[in-house]
Amino acid sequence: MAKDFLKSDPIGDMEALINSDFNTVIRKAHASLSTKTYSPVYTGFFASSWKVANSPIQATQKVENFKPWADIAKEGKKKRPTPKVKKGGRFPIKRTFNINKSVYIGNRAKYAKYALEGGKIQYFVQGRLAKIIRDNMKEKKGKLFLLGAPNVDGKGTTGGFGNLAPGIGYSDVL
Repeated sequence: MAKDFLKSDPIGDMEALINSDFNTVIRKAHASLSTKTYSPVYTGFFASSWKVANSPIQATQKVENFKPWADIAKEGKKKRPTPKVKKGGRFPIKRTFNINKSVYIGNRAKYAKYALEGGKIQYFVQGRLAKIIRDNMKEKKGKLFLLGAPNVDGKGTTGGFGNLAPGIGYSDVL
């Protein structure tokens, strides 16, 4: 059912759409970073440690303090472990974010600064993240309303917009 033009809130609708797209970008970026394609993986702890918040993420968690990754790390000294990446990581996104507030995506692993040396995160930021933003933060097709109003003396209308006939009408916006 069409929205009543006089009751519509185009600015509110656009802000809601932008916030929705913004949250999609955040969720897709978080999900991508939690994979071995874009995160260095030895035990899977780093890939599972991505977190999203409105404040900077502190890298304070040691792999030795978290099972099963601690066991995998211990095994690694004897033989090469099989990476076990938990889909979605240990910090799933459970809230929505607002475009008007800063959002930080960071890693809680204590050794995060060393893990960055491999280049996978840089590859993600320079390639995949741009594609995620481009694919999700785009203007949507909408309706443009044009109307003519009564003139000052109350007779007739001031006319339409350009060569359009007076009155209320709408058309698709490309």
